Amino acid sequence: YWLSDGWEKVKENKWTSPMYWEKINEKWHVRDFLGIREINPNEPVCHVSYYEADAYCKWAGKRLPTEAEWEKAACWNEEKQEKTTFPWGNENPTEGKCNLLESYRWGCSEIGSYPNGISHLGCQQMIGDVWEWTSSEFTGYPGFKSGFDEYNDKWFTNQKVLRGGSFGTPKMSIRGSYRNFFRLDERWLFSGFRCAENI
Repeated sequence: YWLSDGWEKVKENKWTSPMYWEKINEKWHVRDFLGIREINPNEPVCHVSYYEADAYCKWAGKRLPTEAEWEKAACWNEEKQEKTTFPWGNENPTEGKCNLLESYRWGCSEIGSYPNGISHLGCQQMIGDVWEWTSSEFTGYPGFKSGFDEYNDKWFTNQKVLRGGSFGTPKMSIRGSYRNFFRLDERWLFSGFRCAENI
């Protein structure tokens, strides 16, 4: 299930679990901003690399979504045949719709915590909680021309797109189309994933 360079990273860094997880008395715990607590299986996994996310999806018989699939699942209103700014529509984020920095939770929310934030296609918690890895390389959109010399293809090589923001993202900085990007082995960011499958 592992990409060869991903498996090399696992062996090199001796990864056995997501970052900040530890086993105490045969139970998995996580160290986060609030201390050490037992893993809640109803929360999104956090602090995983692209390699780990990709391998898990393959193990489960699924895959990571592409960036375009993620954005459609988050912001497409099939009934109106239009794209919205957020999964719930065009209104700015509020406490009852997503878990962002201003929620002051300092961690992930349980799945199903934000019924008012569900996308028109039925996807939950597309904004906030964890940045979600996609299978897409970070490149400029077709026709994009940078006005800055430092933004060139050499700098963006071997980086994957993450979408959705996290519990550490301020609401003024997020929307359904916001793109983030990191190297495939990065785990320190508030990163997770969701599985996709062909239908």
